[in-house]
Amino acid sequence: MFVAEVYRRMALRMGSTEREPPTRKRIEEVADEYRRFLPAKKDAAILDIGFGNGWFMAACLHLGYTNVSGAEFAPENKPYLKEWNVKLHKIESEIGEFLAKHPGEYDFIHMSHVIEHIPKYSLLWIVDAIYQALRKQGTLFLRTPNMEGPSANSSYYVTLAHEYGFSGSNLKSLLSVCGFDDICLHSPPSPKPLRQRLGALVRWPYIQESRIRHRLFGVNFGGHFGSELIATARRGDFPPLFDTKYR
Repeated sequence: MFVAEVYRRMALRMGSTEREPPTRKRIEEVADEYRRFLPAKKDAAILDIGFGNGWFMAACLHLGYTNVSGAEFAPENKPYLKEWNVKLHKIESEIGEFLAKHPGEYDFIHMSHVIEHIPKYSLLWIVDAIYQALRKQGTLFLRTPNMEGPSANSSYYVTLAHEYGFSGSNLKSLLSVCGFDDICLHSPPSPKPLRQRLGALVRWPYIQESRIRHRLFGVNFGGHFGSELIATARRGDFPPLFDTKYR
């Protein structure tokens, strides 16, 4: 409720703002980054939760996927999406309630910088709902700020709407207790443009310092020390643990 109220008040203060569609360059970059993670079948059911300006859905369309959906609290703020070949869902109250209406429907669920907005007491409910909404052998793809990165405080406190923070180890633990198999943390893709390569070179000493500091004084088990965690997990044969008391 707190997060929803924060965004309601922001909308009141700033008015109804419409986001611009992603640029072709951005779409091509994302398509190249995600190509190896996406399902082999082009008619696989793909859902993007909290889709922002639609960059991930646009990349899926660019790669030839034909069954792409997005879920947001205010999809009406992106009217250009109506021209795309995607299904749009409005989340009326919370992600878990929305997903409960779509059991076993999706082959791939994408959540980029969404899970850190979920209160800790609701994490089991939401991740259980994601698990139930996936088909068997379906994949969950998560991105979230890394609380063992060199700028963890900045990443966590940058917005009022961040509710919880993750390291590699507690993210893997959450996915495991909710039934997921083949949980993997992935390194960020290697930058290609010269400007991005130079930026990565400048950041490298800070990431190494974070690595050494956590090895000496922390209890890190994930081995990932950049600013972002990228994780995939698969729904196997474990039965869904879908319990509404953790909402």
